[in-house]
Amino acid sequence: MLADGVFCPAAAAWGERGVSVFMRGASGELLVRERQEDAFGELRSLGVPVARIEGSRVTIPVEWPIAACSTRDGDIHLVARGVEGDLVHGRLRGKDWSGFESIGVPEAEGHGSALPMGIAGAPAACCRERGRLEVFAVAGEGDLLHTVHDGTGFGECHSLGRIGGPSRDAPVFGAISAFDAGLRAMGVVARGPSGDVLVKLWTTQQQWRPFTPLRGIDEVDPLDPALEWMTPLTGPPAVCGGGSSRADVFIRGPRGYLFHAIWDGQRWSAFDSLGAPAAQDAAPIPFTAGPIACAWGKFQLDVFACAADGKLYHSRSNGTWPPHAP
Repeated sequence: MLADGVFCPAAAAWGERGVSVFMRGASGELLVRERQEDAFGELRSLGVPVARIEGSRVTIPVEWPIAACSTRDGDIHLVARGVEGDLVHGRLRGKDWSGFESIGVPEAEGHGSALPMGIAGAPAACCRERGRLEVFAVAGEGDLLHTVHDGTGFGECHSLGRIGGPSRDAPVFGAISAFDAGLRAMGVVARGPSGDVLVKLWTTQQQWRPFTPLRGIDEVDPLDPALEWMTPLTGPPAVCGGGSSRADVFIRGPRGYLFHAIWDGQRWSAFDSLGAPAAQDAAPIPFTAGPIACAWGKFQLDVFACAADGKLYHSRSNGTWPPHAP
């Protein structure tokens, strides 16, 4: 157990065994707790999150959850949605917190003016190259948007489309998560209309593939697909890479248990249950929210999730499962 009475966690790895966990306190403050080596430090507050409007003294509230990602150059970037549907961004370097600034409502190529509904929920981010932040968000119209922060500012915003082809066009919805799998690949995971996990990959051909189920249709047993493959997943997915070709995805499943699958660079494994926290001789405590995950080295993972007792739980793994004890 890492903390109690906190909500909406996010995490970012910033060095060898260095991990920062961000969370909302009971009073609405943005809290951070950092781990160096094997010990977490004390909680410290970054204040109630509000974003400055560029060129004015006006501030707007920042919505939860907030996503965090390190660019491996000493900076941790936080991205979120402002109440007007705009993208907001802040940067933490050591103890130096910039505060949030509104980047504005995204203008996606092919849409002309700014998207009238702004972004629909919390953005996601990953770092494929040192100093380069890849940011993704879902527009109110259901398109997946992509923009890049190069250390000095954000570049153009592009629409990566929706779920399915022209004959089965469906909006992206709900929480998304992003991962890098080394320089050669990155991806975004989302929930599909039927509750499954969908993955959109960018590959060495520098092209985005369409959203596809975490398992390809050719892997489904045609005799009994429901029993063999269907997993009633009940929460948003969280995914992380580690600068290698591997990625790990986590999601809440039946009875509030945590489920896990692995991408080896070519295919996904089946989901396995990692269970739920429990005291000795006590019933498992179901997780109540989607997990968060980050990787701070090759196959070195940290996973966090809130449970029904109001506490934030943490586990580490060296790439093998079940993970190390919290």
